[in-house]
Amino acid sequence: MEKRLPGLLVGSYGFASFAFTLMMSLAVQYYAMFLTDVAMIAAGHVAFIMFITHIVDVVSIPVSGSIIQRTQFRWGQFRTWILFPPVITCIFFTLTFTNLTLSYGAKIVYLSLVYIIAHISLNFAYNAHLGLISVLAKESKERLRLSTRNYQFRMGSQIIYAYFVLTILYKLSSYSTTWGYFITVAILAVIQVFGYWFLGYQVKNYDRYNPDKNLDPSRHWTNLEMVKQIIVNRPLLTILCADICINIGVYSLQTLAVYYFKYAAQNELLMKPYSLSISLAVFASALISPKIVSILGKKNTYLFAGACGTIGYITLRVFGLYHPYAFIAIIVVSILGAGTVYPIRQAMYMDAAEYGFYKTGKDASAFIMSMMTMPGKAATAIAGTMATAGLGYIGYVPNIEPGEEFLQGLMNIICYIPSGAGLAAFLIILLLYPLNNDRIALIMETNAKKRAAI
Repeated sequence: MEKRLPGLLVGSYGFASFAFTLMMSLAVQYYAMFLTDVAMIAAGHVAFIMFITHIVDVVSIPVSGSIIQRTQFRWGQFRTWILFPPVITCIFFTLTFTNLTLSYGAKIVYLSLVYIIAHISLNFAYNAHLGLISVLAKESKERLRLSTRNYQFRMGSQIIYAYFVLTILYKLSSYSTTWGYFITVAILAVIQVFGYWFLGYQVKNYDRYNPDKNLDPSRHWTNLEMVKQIIVNRPLLTILCADICINIGVYSLQTLAVYYFKYAAQNELLMKPYSLSISLAVFASALISPKIVSILGKKNTYLFAGACGTIGYITLRVFGLYHPYAFIAIIVVSILGAGTVYPIRQAMYMDAAEYGFYKTGKDASAFIMSMMTMPGKAATAIAGTMATAGLGYIGYVPNIEPGEEFLQGLMNIICYIPSGAGLAAFLIILLLYPLNNDRIALIMETNAKKRAAI
């Protein structure tokens, strides 16, 4: 039986995610506003910037995963990438929030380039962080422990973000908007570096350089083999599809919630208690998830989460217009169940990597773990398109007094997109996901013998 990982190491694994998520949260919520209101770039050009940079961002995810999979430096296969790229990320991520005195065209090119460099760099560190689980733990139970702690810290960062980071940003911006953004982002970027470095120190005895490892034939991958790892790996393909559906529900609600509070509740300031309540609910779901998994197993927990999301948003459609606090309460209760899926996702991707090794005899854990970010990227684009298309369909016009027909249509798209996405995720896992606890245990036992024989 594998020795239990030290609590400090498990905590450092989660803290790295905490620091990274703090930095990213500000960018997700405020970068577009910085470009339009501080850098004074036209909204149409901002859309072009975001489109081009996100294409590069998405492409860099599998590319970085492939590079991590194929290379090994003297600091370790994964540890290398959490020691050095975070420094590059720190510099260029901070530069994305600078408003230099440049010509209009030069400013667009400059901000696009620093954004691209920052996100390519952070994808290397983030993918290595995810892939590190393959060398830290060989048993499903310990991998689930790492995955759960990682998610708990990430959700905890959202509470800190809502309470402290935004307060710092608003306070500094009251003196100078440009410097307010720059200093706040710089602080968060430095915290990100120390988060990864602390993890790198804790895992130095786990991810060591092995000169014989590069000679292992299983490490030599062709691009076709990388593609086949996605296409022929049924658990991986199933999780990718289900995760896209789950995330479509999450991001569509994030996009549309502000419209509810502005037009249905007639009080946009309620977004603050709403956001805090959601963060607390997600954090609570991460705490109860291990207990649910211990009872149901990973597959059935995913089904439980999909069912909770579907039922919750249908309930929201029935009662959500009665009162804004009823709206918040229903979503919170729904998230307590639906959110239990997120702490187990990392462990499920690692199970898919084990399945791939079981079938092919080649270890693609780094590449497969890098795929974990793809559903979120894809879902962001899909959900944004569906949400805004839905607003157009119901005849949305900004800043007018809403009529009953508009409010009913708004509730339809707020509720039916995430409920439909939750149902789709439920059916995909129910009908297509082939792994259960017993089978993955058998696969991992077989793989351990294969690795010992190499």
